[in-house]
Amino acid sequence: MLDVGSIAKVELHRHLEGSLRLATVAEIVRSLHLPEAALSAEQLAQRAQVLEPMESLEAVLAAFDVFQRCFASLELVERLAYEAVQDAARDHVRLLELRFSPDFMTRTARLNWDKAMAALVRGVRRAAAEFDVAVGLIAIASRGYGLQSAMQTAEFAVHWRHELVGFDLADNEVRYASAEFAPAVERVRAAGLPVTVHSGESTGPEHVRDTLDALHAVRIGHGVAVGRDPQLAERMVRERVTIEACPTSNVRTRAVPSFAEHPARRLLRAGVPLTLCSDDPGLFAITLSDELEVARRELGFTDVDLARATQHGLNASFLPAEQVAAVKRRHFGWVTKLLP
Repeated sequence: MLDVGSIAKVELHRHLEGSLRLATVAEIVRSLHLPEAALSAEQLAQRAQVLEPMESLEAVLAAFDVFQRCFASLELVERLAYEAVQDAARDHVRLLELRFSPDFMTRTARLNWDKAMAALVRGVRRAAAEFDVAVGLIAIASRGYGLQSAMQTAEFAVHWRHELVGFDLADNEVRYASAEFAPAVERVRAAGLPVTVHSGESTGPEHVRDTLDALHAVRIGHGVAVGRDPQLAERMVRERVTIEACPTSNVRTRAVPSFAEHPARRLLRAGVPLTLCSDDPGLFAITLSDELEVARRELGFTDVDLARATQHGLNASFLPAEQVAAVKRRHFGWVTKLLP
């Protein structure tokens, strides 16, 4: 049986803003004299983390408030980016795609987007070189901020396209349909950036279908609704659209009622490209190793299933193919041994 804690891993769906260490958050709220500075460590965890299922996805998103306020300076942006990569490396993640919303990250402190991006890149580069992690950055447009913000984020992504590997559309899919954001997504696709979209998390299969039709996404974040539509699942197989599955997140946001009802194993064995991800390890107090263990213990994944999900992650990465191939040769021999 695989020791999931020590094997090399690939992570395609991890939010920088949801990756903060609780100890760092505590230090920052004290230094900034934020209201949470008066809380004990246990109280801060209850305030800033989601440790049990919440009533809705929206309630979970609201918990990001403390984390958002920690991005209070360019120095902190660099530090938090560095620590996010360092923590991934400690969990033996060797290929990491780290996504962030420039609007969300800079909004509270009113930081300049480009200066924040430069700080973020500095932190990521230092950590990637120091800890032997291949890192790609993905810019997120947040639906809830409207089309104007999405267009601004698209222009930002085009400007920084040599430091980014992809583009994402996230946030409330019920209130803001994917098609509304087609102009922004088309702008980045024209610049050569591939697209992943949060879809089918707390919505039905029709939203995933609309996302594929309107935005031509090549990866779907969460995508639990695909498990309710065999024809949609067949389309994912046929078009090789990869699902970035986040089981713990899906249970805590109530996207699925329980682990027992999560469709990840069924979809994987039906041939749908699917890889396992942590989503927000700081927010949920988990690691990617925890997520692999959940997949094995709660979802019934075998070692071969874990290898196949990891292979799908490598295949679907937005990083340059030659970089992925080099990482695979150095770190992912365990996958090759398990797969026929």
